[in-house]
Amino acid sequence: MKLIYRLMLAGVLACAARPALAAPPLDLDFAKPHAIDGLLKDPAGRLQIESVDGAAVLVADDTTVRFQDIAVKPNGRYVLSLTAGFQGNGESIEENPHFEVFNRLGQTGANLPSREIRFLDASGKSAGQTLRYGLPFKSMHDYVDEFYAPAGAVTARIAISTGKANRLLLAKAVLAESRETETLNINPTFALGPVNYAGWTNISAGGQLIQQDGKTIFDTKYGSSGQPIPLTQSGTYAISAKATGNGYNSIVIIRVYDADGKELMRASTRQYGPPTYFVPPADAVYASFLVYSCLLEEVRLQRVGDVSAIEALRKK
Repeated sequence: MKLIYRLMLAGVLACAARPALAAPPLDLDFAKPHAIDGLLKDPAGRLQIESVDGAAVLVADDTTVRFQDIAVKPNGRYVLSLTAGFQGNGESIEENPHFEVFNRLGQTGANLPSREIRFLDASGKSAGQTLRYGLPFKSMHDYVDEFYAPAGAVTARIAISTGKANRLLLAKAVLAESRETETLNINPTFALGPVNYAGWTNISAGGQLIQQDGKTIFDTKYGSSGQPIPLTQSGTYAISAKATGNGYNSIVIIRVYDADGKELMRASTRQYGPPTYFVPPADAVYASFLVYSCLLEEVRLQRVGDVSAIEALRKK
């Protein structure tokens, strides 16, 4: 893990020293000519463009669909959008609601289609955490993954597995830079969908997204963790949350780490409304949330000024 965080620090310094890398978008609509050219060659002939329910889709049988490598910016924020479904004898989320778990980071199954985003550094070695999720819907479903590329990454390598004996149907695949600028953390209001866990990992036992008054909220249970959030600038930061306590020791914590993964500090709030301000140490590289016993409607990490701004903000 130490190597990952050293790469994050290296990426921060590299961004300051040179212009950002160009990030050509991935935009494959299989109803359009030549979309299949965005994939690696398929010598086994298991990839075809077919008409399904009147729409042109990529059909993949019992194989892995591999995309051409895509340039990414270190610490860049991206959105991968896929429209996909599958056919096969195995279960799906439509038949088994417990398959909701396969929408979470790292949850895949041998008999279920899945997607993977792997990051590579300039030497072609793995950089940071590989993102893997299941594709649990048989019916065509819009999947959205929002994420940060690791600081050491210059390339993203995307692959979609059909799982055993399945036929994958893929209508589109689009990778673009995120337009979100309001918050540093991903999916702050859970607006990406009722089963979209983007921005979260290591979810506590029993924790899940639920519906309340027509909104998606996160029942965190006792200790759910967010994914790493790059801190690329010094300054004053704020955390805020809209939540209801739901059990013992309800609290929202932000943890700040250095390049070696050493925790440098914590800031926290039990007042779900007003912001809590803090200044990360000079050697801070990234942060992540840790939330206990909350029905969480939204949570935000924002940079709100330079280092000197904290005194005036605390007096408000």
